[in-house]
Amino acid sequence: MDSGRDLEGQSELDAAGSDPLAAVIRLRPIRTTVISPDITYRERAWTVLSPLGSVSFALVALTEPEDIAGLLREQPADVVVLDATGSERAAHAVIAALAETAPRTGVVVVCHHCTAAAQELGALPKWGWTQDLREGVELAYGEGDPHSPVTPRRRSPRPRTAGPLLGGG
Repeated sequence: MDSGRDLEGQSELDAAGSDPLAAVIRLRPIRTTVISPDITYRERAWTVLSPLGSVSFALVALTEPEDIAGLLREQPADVVVLDATGSERAAHAVIAALAETAPRTGVVVVCHHCTAAAQELGALPKWGWTQDLREGVELAYGEGDPHSPVTPRRRSPRPRTAGPLLGGG
């Protein structure tokens, strides 16, 4: 039986020049937890992310990474969206805590301001394109936490397109 892969494990391209095995099929909906004090953003996140699966919200200060880790132990999520607006430095501690306590949980950071700390986090623009947030969650779901030293689901480096928080426009 031919699997569509050559002997070196590289995927063969189809007639259109794309990898026919590139599409990933989710076997269940993505469970996303959005951590943000901003009610307007929470409404937007629900609108954008609910087609992917369940979306829950938590009002937890990013200055309390243990609380966020505890929340995920009680209410597991596949992906956490952290609103780091005004708390970019604290988000680093949260990401480190999640890398240890929930390494298979993907992390997406959003931020309102284009600060150096937000760029360091690889944050998406909080009010950017809805498709970017949706794709960020899908990518995080497929890879687990890219900041974790142990990322069981990690498949590839996280590509980021140039945008306001990456200094590209």
